[in-house]
Amino acid sequence: MDRIVDAIRETTNYYKNIDGTDKLDDQGNKIPKPPLKDSTIKSYTSTFNKIKNVIETHDETEYTFDDLSWLDNVNQVIKIFKDLNLSDPTLKNYYNVIVVILKATKSNVKLINRYGFLRDNLNKAYQEEQKTGIISDKQAPNFITKQQYEEYIKYVQSLPDTLPNLTLLSILKLYQFLPTRNELAELKTISRDEFNDMDKEDRRKSNWAVLTKNNITLVIYNYKSDKTYGIYKEKLPKYLVKILQDMIDTKEGMYPMSDNNSLFVNSRGTPLTKNSLSQLLIRSSEKYFKDKYEGIKGRISTTLIRKIYASDLSAEKNEQQKQLAKKMKHSVDTQNLVYVKKPKPTEKKDD
Repeated sequence: MDRIVDAIRETTNYYKNIDGTDKLDDQGNKIPKPPLKDSTIKSYTSTFNKIKNVIETHDETEYTFDDLSWLDNVNQVIKIFKDLNLSDPTLKNYYNVIVVILKATKSNVKLINRYGFLRDNLNKAYQEEQKTGIISDKQAPNFITKQQYEEYIKYVQSLPDTLPNLTLLSILKLYQFLPTRNELAELKTISRDEFNDMDKEDRRKSNWAVLTKNNITLVIYNYKSDKTYGIYKEKLPKYLVKILQDMIDTKEGMYPMSDNNSLFVNSRGTPLTKNSLSQLLIRSSEKYFKDKYEGIKGRISTTLIRKIYASDLSAEKNEQQKQLAKKMKHSVDTQNLVYVKKPKPTEKKDD
């Protein structure tokens, strides 16, 4: 795997247009992307290891990372993935990781193109599905409303104050306030004085929950779109500080000698990873919704939480806007650009 990691690090990736062509600068040169983050490379290699294990189990053969010929039979790989009944997002991720690693290791171009074709088709289908604004048949059993999500939180609040329950409650409430991605799984706690004394480059290596006596501020450096939007800070409201502090106190009471400064840990005191946070959300919510609602799996993920809150805020408004645009005989884009305006702020007259 070390060879693959080095190969990925040494590979230069370029920005693409929507149609798949290379983005070019004013001189006609391809525009390179920034180097991949260590966390991204770790995610690629972890997923690739899963793919290898799946194919090994199917073939009852042990493969290596030095020889990737076990990917040569594309039809066989497709069949294995199909038998697993993988979701389209997982399947797209698997094909993308295969493409990334085959490109990095300078594999056969035709092989790369075949896997790239499978990935791109799934991506196009996903984009078309999103345009409808309607939950797909595959998504429907997992999709819940904001009200159902809040009911689930109340249920978790009623559970005994064990570390796993307090951790789950903290995560659910934190994502309710800040429906971001899985990067919150790896938050580290630090005092404000220690944070202020830290070298700026060292700060950027992690995401932080900066603690004072009465407040907690999240300082997020590393997330999916950080190159576009930069660092963001969120000072948590008092009710959320109280919930998180109860969890932190319980954790420190159980593991007083631990050097681990992770905000979220499991019942053994081991730091949560992005994957283990996802599994925690899915396992706990699936049991609750299966017992309470007919036909709802309710497998909550951070992506689902983002959809719940975005949909609650925007879906009805978007539908009304589409209907109005149809009546006005122009597109929604034209409506937003030309017709949707905010009134100019008025100045108060002096008394």
